[in-house]
Amino acid sequence: MKVTRPPSTIPSMGGGDGRYSSNPYAAFAYGKDAARRRSRNDQHHEVDIDTRDLPDPVEDTPFHTPDMAHVLGIPDEQVTPAVEQAIGRLMVRINGLSENLSNLKKHHAHLARSEGRDPFTGALSRPSFMQILENEMTIQGTDRTMRMLVVCELANIEEILQLYGQECKDGLFRHVHRTMAEFIMSPHQLGYLGCNDFVALLYNVDKNDTRQRADAIVRQINRHPYSHNGKFVTVHPVFGIYEVRNGDSAQSALNAADFALRAEKQTRLAQLERIPYGI
Repeated sequence: MKVTRPPSTIPSMGGGDGRYSSNPYAAFAYGKDAARRRSRNDQHHEVDIDTRDLPDPVEDTPFHTPDMAHVLGIPDEQVTPAVEQAIGRLMVRINGLSENLSNLKKHHAHLARSEGRDPFTGALSRPSFMQILENEMTIQGTDRTMRMLVVCELANIEEILQLYGQECKDGLFRHVHRTMAEFIMSPHQLGYLGCNDFVALLYNVDKNDTRQRADAIVRQINRHPYSHNGKFVTVHPVFGIYEVRNGDSAQSALNAADFALRAEKQTRLAQLERIPYGI
């Protein structure tokens, strides 16, 4: 191929006599108009450049309705303006369905993640936790795993509800759940039984360690109380701890933990009654 280019006024960084760049692609940097502006007609040179190995330029072909018609098998002579409009409406509909399907998949994934969770607190729902507890009771005694069942009651939640309302109560429960989750993490199980009670199932933790976790939760809640409309709300969690034994059912273990909670609550009330008398 013969390529006409102007003489160079700047010495080349590559080989040659300084008139031409050593870059084989440099010839394409000069257009016809540029050559005329930069040189006289009698200074044009004809240079042989081998372009067989240079890639041909590829331009993106825009989408046209006839292309889709070809994919659908519609002959070119039958692609009328009405057919083009129909195909265009069909493509818009397909795009809309694709977006709806994508949103549906995202929603389904969200439901799968939140399945078994209590929407009020974010903890395991009562049915989910009880199912886990029943499954654990079926293998209790067949392995060496120690299981501790813990019930937590927010003792003064009714007073808080009367003073601050339902919005404060909802936020307080979520605050308590987040605090408890800092000390009761996977593989331990943390659930919400409803009313004022949370529940947890701990693995390979003895009663002393469980009590220390409960005390740490109380200290953390007291150190970082829940704030509602600029006011700090004081809540009093009370814990009942029970070590699961062979032969326990899910309900009997839960009743035993609740019995321990009532005993702990009576002890706390007795302590509060003696304080005004200086005992």
